[in-house]
Amino acid sequence: MEISVKEFMKMQPGYPSVGDTDKYYYVIAAHVARAWDRCGVLINIDERVRVRVVLMLIGYYQDIVADAGLWRTFTQLHEELHGQPLPHYDRSDDYIDYELNVDDVRYIIWHTLDFSPEVTDVPAPHDADILTLAQALHEVLDYDYEHAPAPVELSMLTGVDIDDENDRQATYDLAHWFYWRSYLMQGNAIEATAEAMPQARDIIERYGQENSAPMLYDLNDRIMATRPATFGPITLPLSEWLRRITDK
Repeated sequence: MEISVKEFMKMQPGYPSVGDTDKYYYVIAAHVARAWDRCGVLINIDERVRVRVVLMLIGYYQDIVADAGLWRTFTQLHEELHGQPLPHYDRSDDYIDYELNVDDVRYIIWHTLDFSPEVTDVPAPHDADILTLAQALHEVLDYDYEHAPAPVELSMLTGVDIDDENDRQATYDLAHWFYWRSYLMQGNAIEATAEAMPQARDIIERYGQENSAPMLYDLNDRIMATRPATFGPITLPLSEWLRRITDK
């Protein structure tokens, strides 16, 4: 499995600029991809989905290393609403809140398969192959976890005060990245894009490809403002997600 630099960079907060730690995490993504190939489990899944799973895991890994608050917000919300931090699983004895955990990796693998339209036969959450794969990929992520550099761009982007007028642009940048490109919202972005596609096609047909960009950006902004954002079983307005993440 090969992961292109562009596929990796599009999920980074600073895209298209290359951040100080992006190369490090791109190398980790390549190691995770090769570990999946060696593992020999679930390798018949569509290549696009396998790449998506790896990038989701790298996003989660960066989030945990930086303590950026995305995963923290999700698990806190889930515990508030359902009495446990993750759907489908009881906590392992060695589970540590807001740290790198096999249970988290296991859930992200299953969840990514579940929301990917290319997968027509999604394994059950407790499928043995998912656990085997999670353990193999977690081992790669855990190898240098204690010494992994904090993704500076991610830390800066989620350090905004959404009530501060001086942080207005930073708040917008965070909102746009979180809704459309962050690992936590990949499934949400796929669904939102599919729902908006008829409107986008109509805009392009009316105004032509070259003249449509401003109206397509406006369409994206209207979707962010009106369509709640979903990860797993948690659906909240975008503003509430941002408030919880930045208040972490």
